[in-house]
Amino acid sequence: MLRSFAIASVLCASILLQPVAAHAVATDDAGKYIDKVAGEALSTISGDASKDAKQKKLEKLFATHVDIPWVARFVVGRYWRQASDAQKTSYVKHYERFLIRHYTSRFTDYTSGTYKITGVKDDGDNEFTVSMSLQGTGGKSTEPVLVDYRVRKGDAGFRIFDVIVEGISMITTQRSEFSSVLAQHDIDYLTKQLDAKAATGELSLKAQP
Repeated sequence: MLRSFAIASVLCASILLQPVAAHAVATDDAGKYIDKVAGEALSTISGDASKDAKQKKLEKLFATHVDIPWVARFVVGRYWRQASDAQKTSYVKHYERFLIRHYTSRFTDYTSGTYKITGVKDDGDNEFTVSMSLQGTGGKSTEPVLVDYRVRKGDAGFRIFDVIVEGISMITTQRSEFSSVLAQHDIDYLTKQLDAKAATGELSLKAQP
């Protein structure tokens, strides 16, 4: 009887520990994923290529690792359901260019830098927050920047769906600004604004009367 009890105890412990182990592995993988992406970005920034060449490489990297279709839908909120299929297609296309141009253009000002992953948190539902301290050189500021990358693990692997810089979330900030614009104009107007802003690298949008 004691032997049977011992075996049952081991089996129960094994079953209970499996989810914990799985979460630990997934959390570790999320950190490794962001470490890999950051390493590729730093390698591009530190390379000898021209600024335009670096920009193109960073744009490709950003497009590959950010879940842009999901983000594009999220930041327009309920207005997504009001748009036609043609409007959605045009909006997502221009939003992608707007978002990528803004963020990658900031990095091309740097000639080198370092980063350190300071923590990884399991947020549940296959979502994780990877915290990083980013130290750039050659840009406008050499002060460390604290960045949180929110990532989600799907069938195709990890994808980034939010970037939080010094406590300011990209997707919540954009959702607030986009809602302000869409409260006065339709999604076609927003799409035109995104196209115009992409050319200048500006991120903030303001509704015009």
